[in-house]
Amino acid sequence: MSKRVCKTLTLAQRVDVIERLNRNESQTSIATAFGVNQSQISRIQKNKDKIIEEWQLNSNPDRKRKRVGKSEDIEEALVRWFSQARSRQLPVSGPLLMEKADQLAHGLGITDFKATNGWLERWKTRNAIQFKKQHGEKQDEDDFGAERWAIEVLPGILKDYSPKDIFNADETGLYWRAIPDGTLSFKGIEAPGSKIAKDRMTLLLACNMDGNEKIDPLVIGKSKNPRCFKNVKNLPVEYEANKNAWMTADIWRDWLARVDKKMRSKGRKIIMLCDNCAAHSNDVKLTNVKLVFLPPNTTSLIQPMDQGIIANFKKQYRSLVLRRLVNDMDTSEARAAEVARKLNVLDSLHMQREAWNRITHATIVNCCRKASFVVPEEDNEPEEDSQQNAVYVPPGMAAEDFERYAAMDDNLSTEGEIDESPSSAIYSHLMSSQLTTTMMMMMMLPLRQMKSRLLLLSSH
Repeated sequence: MSKRVCKTLTLAQRVDVIERLNRNESQTSIATAFGVNQSQISRIQKNKDKIIEEWQLNSNPDRKRKRVGKSEDIEEALVRWFSQARSRQLPVSGPLLMEKADQLAHGLGITDFKATNGWLERWKTRNAIQFKKQHGEKQDEDDFGAERWAIEVLPGILKDYSPKDIFNADETGLYWRAIPDGTLSFKGIEAPGSKIAKDRMTLLLACNMDGNEKIDPLVIGKSKNPRCFKNVKNLPVEYEANKNAWMTADIWRDWLARVDKKMRSKGRKIIMLCDNCAAHSNDVKLTNVKLVFLPPNTTSLIQPMDQGIIANFKKQYRSLVLRRLVNDMDTSEARAAEVARKLNVLDSLHMQREAWNRITHATIVNCCRKASFVVPEEDNEPEEDSQQNAVYVPPGMAAEDFERYAAMDDNLSTEGEIDESPSSAIYSHLMSSQLTTTMMMMMMLPLRQMKSRLLLLSSH
């Protein structure tokens, strides 16, 4: 009698099994197709939520068994930190990872852990992590990973939710007072060159998949109580402030808690998809919102907000700014830059609200389809409401110039430090907006020497 061979499915195969189960295939037929016992298929069905979670975290797709290292909590936290760092195109080395692992162990109160070269290599193997040279300013998009996730993972995540309960949220930076540069003209009159006004805000925009519900914009400015807010009882948007006008983990948690409370009051269960940036903390207790992070380096391909919703919002906002600018110039002798400086925070918030209101149902649905968030109930491509979606461009301004103006702040940073804990002061220096080329070169120094120089810098 031949010896029975026990076959274990890889993580990718287990995800495939879950997809087949979701299509109502029988456990017996799936077991036959994969050459395993039905009991293994049954275990996969029982643990499907955990398997999908591991897949979303970009675990090694060829891994058969989950081998845990010295501390599972430390390893999982380090994978999360590594993904966030690479999504921000930050250079990550072996020594930096070992130092971070020791920091995480200290923060978790684990005293018998010490990161070593051998542990690091095993950790990299377990999580299918490779160090690759990053080229240019923008990290290469993972087209294959995006397509694979959209086909194999996304349907299983969304299957229990209707389109109206599937939301996507994303941040964008905005130079809210900026006007076109000096190469453009208004009404045939050449505008003299001027430096771009870099008064900035960060906006968090979120809407559902069927395009019928847009959550009120959350705007983060630099001043908590601008002078223009005096005697104003209600703002047109939700408003927060900090010195960098950045999204932070605290602001993110508070926003999620408010959304969760709103959904709970309506008796709704929703899913919120977002990227895994540093500020998007998942350590918040939610009852009616399920938080799902998109895979790193794929959001520009599979996130609906990045498929044109945010771009359309910025066109609408710039259009409102230009319309006001031209109208004010008609009634005064002031130059364009002088008129723009009269625009205050409250004025901008009202225009941001109006721009968000102008994003049509059709625009949202089209962007969701482009990101593979298909709406099954609608077979035909929706038509745009041209009247509501019209974008004003001043006379004499070329369409390509307006497009460039609308996209001037597309790459503006919207969040700060990867780790906001007090124990990570060194990394806060590294992530600071004041980071210089010299400090970046220090990443190549031995870790002890780098620490010494950073501590010296912080003392001045």
